[in-house]
Amino acid sequence: MNILQIGTTDKRGGASAVAWSLKEYVDKNGGKSTMFVADKLSKSDDVFVIKRNKIRRYLSFLFSTEDLYKTDWILKTKEFKEADVVHCHNLHGRFFNLATLQKMSLIKPVVWTLHDEWAITPHCAYTFEGSSITEGFFDCPNKEMSPRLLWHNEKVIKSKKKKIYDNSKLNIVVPSLWLKKRLEQSILSKHNIKLIYNGIDTNKFKKINKQEARKKLKLPKDKKIVLFLADGGINNPWKGWNYTMKVVKEFEEKENVIFLCVGNNENMEKENTKKIMYVGIVDNNILNEYYSACDVILITSLADNFPLIVLEAMSCGLPVVSFDTGGIKEAVIHQENGYIAGYKNIKEIIEGLNLFLEKDSNEIEQISYKNINRISQEFSLSKMLESYADLYQEIKK
Repeated sequence: MNILQIGTTDKRGGASAVAWSLKEYVDKNGGKSTMFVADKLSKSDDVFVIKRNKIRRYLSFLFSTEDLYKTDWILKTKEFKEADVVHCHNLHGRFFNLATLQKMSLIKPVVWTLHDEWAITPHCAYTFEGSSITEGFFDCPNKEMSPRLLWHNEKVIKSKKKKIYDNSKLNIVVPSLWLKKRLEQSILSKHNIKLIYNGIDTNKFKKINKQEARKKLKLPKDKKIVLFLADGGINNPWKGWNYTMKVVKEFEEKENVIFLCVGNNENMEKENTKKIMYVGIVDNNILNEYYSACDVILITSLADNFPLIVLEAMSCGLPVVSFDTGGIKEAVIHQENGYIAGYKNIKEIIEGLNLFLEKDSNEIEQISYKNINRISQEFSLSKMLESYADLYQEIKK
């Protein structure tokens, strides 16, 4: 089977991780998988670049529209013509004309995996909890939310999206029940919507001895370590950095507790606290060691779908303490293998952290086992890949 995938990038972020896993799976099982992306980071000969014209990109921002891009040329390529299924991922980022999606869907079976809410909002990738819905679209908090608009053009954007969706034949995949329920209220409700949970490679993300990991990473042996992952620092409005700092300040007087920040921590080290150890971006092998070295992972995201870091941490045995955001509670069982605090409820976040930081080693070992077992049974990479393969076979013409 030949699969053509289209997305923002091939090797960075959760959406591309799913796409790349699918590419490897198709190739390994005798098929052919190619990709068209805006940002190519791999050296694969099967990945092709959708070039971004700088002038069109500027005009697109100036006029608050994404239909200035010319991407119908994809329909004429060998990769599209030979594809049995076209699988789209993130299509926002000012590189793709959504009208091309409509044309594709009338020629080939199209799968569109929604990794965020962009398809059902005027322009933003996420809305916040409690957002209203207008004409089948969830309202963006403001025009500054990424991908941002220079001026208010929501009405025109919604009209164009509606026209495209009404004249398309789409097989939509969502990685969380939370997003599925939102789609069922939205402009996309008439399309085929299927839930396929994200999955992770449990051979890459697996528990190793905590003290050995700490020794290798030069982390203190006698401290309780709370892990959190950075994604753009204070510049990312979705990740709730200010809530993370509120939590850190609540633990200032507890000498036996420290916080470890892994990832893109730009602008974070300016915070005036000695409670946080900062680590930059690391590859998955090293990230696995950091997961294993810590006692609990803290997630203060204010908007998310079904983040892979939840599954990765659980696969390494970590309990997860998080706000009730997106589909996180579909993996985390409250007060059993993690703690789901009320949205923006700092008091409950602190209660959740203390709950696991104060447990003895035997209790933590039991929780660790439950998490590892849950991921291997419900959220494995193989389960996700097989579900997509079944969908491809089902819709193949």
